[in-house]
Amino acid sequence: MALVTDIITQTTPTEIYASTNDSAITWATFTNYGAGAATLTLYVVPSGDSAVNENMILDGESISAGDTFSLYTAGEKLLLSNGDKIYAFSDTASSVNVVISYTSI
Repeated sequence: MALVTDIITQTTPTEIYASTNDSAITWATFTNYGAGAATLTLYVVPSGDSAVNENMILDGESISAGDTFSLYTAGEKLLLSNGDKIYAFSDTASSVNVVISYTSI
């Protein structure tokens, strides 16, 4: 398994993970370390596509200051093909960090 960490610095969709070959996202956490609430929007984008409504998996989830939103924590996995990507943005730039655990399959 491997980890990817990042800070969501944009208020528009920005790539936070790109699958090299096939991979499985085993879990992801998004922590709001800002002073106020922040909203989070996530997209799972097939290779060659864009972060548009058809690829949205989470829309404007509110994360309180100091709180964490977890994705895929009960043994679920998100399977991605080569070139598939995950995009994210927050309404509050540079307040939300992300940690993604993945494995090649």
